[in-house]
Amino acid sequence: MSLEPYIVPARFFEPHESGKIRCTLCPMRCLIAEGEDGFCGTRRVRNGILEAVNWGLVVSAAVDPIEKKPLYHFHPGSAVLSFGGLGCNMKCIHCQNASISTPMITRMASGLSGDGPLTPGEAVRAAVDRRADGIAFTYNEPTVWHEWALETAKLAKDKGLYTVYVTNAYINEAPLDELGPYIDAYAADLKGWGEEFYLKFSKVPNWESVLHAIDRAKNVHGMHVEVTTNIVPGWNDDDETLKSIAGWIMDTLGPLTVWHVSRFIPHHELNHLNPTPVETILRARGIGIDAGLKHIFPGNMHGMEGIENSCCPSCGKTVIERTGYSTRITSLDGMKCSSCSAETGIVR
Repeated sequence: MSLEPYIVPARFFEPHESGKIRCTLCPMRCLIAEGEDGFCGTRRVRNGILEAVNWGLVVSAAVDPIEKKPLYHFHPGSAVLSFGGLGCNMKCIHCQNASISTPMITRMASGLSGDGPLTPGEAVRAAVDRRADGIAFTYNEPTVWHEWALETAKLAKDKGLYTVYVTNAYINEAPLDELGPYIDAYAADLKGWGEEFYLKFSKVPNWESVLHAIDRAKNVHGMHVEVTTNIVPGWNDDDETLKSIAGWIMDTLGPLTVWHVSRFIPHHELNHLNPTPVETILRARGIGIDAGLKHIFPGNMHGMEGIENSCCPSCGKTVIERTGYSTRITSLDGMKCSSCSAETGIVR
């Protein structure tokens, strides 16, 4: 089946003296020859032009609780219509969505339904019809879906919907700035620490661009940012790594920033490992607290009585009770604690 209905010109590329095309969407900066694909599997050069071959190609859609993204302090208790496509600009060895994150273009073609692309207008109407409060770009990496996600986010904002990017934050500055006015929340993975880790674990260079994007999302564009680290035994569970991550969040994003310390479940190339011990997750949480962070939540391990709740960073009163993805607001006056009027960092 032809991919033609899903193809649009890519927004970020430049010619190269070699005759190839340089993609400038993400820090991978692929140099792509005529008829070839980029690292993410969603960019192809044809007739000297870089094309995005995944415009409107939706392979996953569901109405989710916002807490599932995970976003615990952004419109708690609301519902978001989530859309996912194909491709990713990382190749993480623990990926839990590898079936959609690592496709080649030929695999895309064989899996198409023939119904044609979902337009941004159709996506927004679907959210309104389902009475969702917002739209999330998630499941695979939305950066490689930039052309469609940007137009969809613009229309969503016009309709009064909030917008969410669930991302590995591996994006260059110019495309992030283009998204900036239209994305409300940035649920970002910080997978580990250092160039060596990202090269081995995610197969990408220039890891500090991840830090730059997360920093810019919050401190330049004013997005609500929450950070997730999936803690994998033997890879990023040492004290030095966890202290580096917690310290960076504290110093760059501030003490009210949510840090999700998520339990690894064996998958993909790391299927031979055991799940992360509960004690490791609790140790990570303690490291975050010692660094000065006020909101640290375990992931993939519901039922941790007390520590799933959100508490006022000043007086300690529970402001949101949480069991799994179910939430109950108990003591909030807007974004402040209703008991002591302290700022909580919670957006409503």
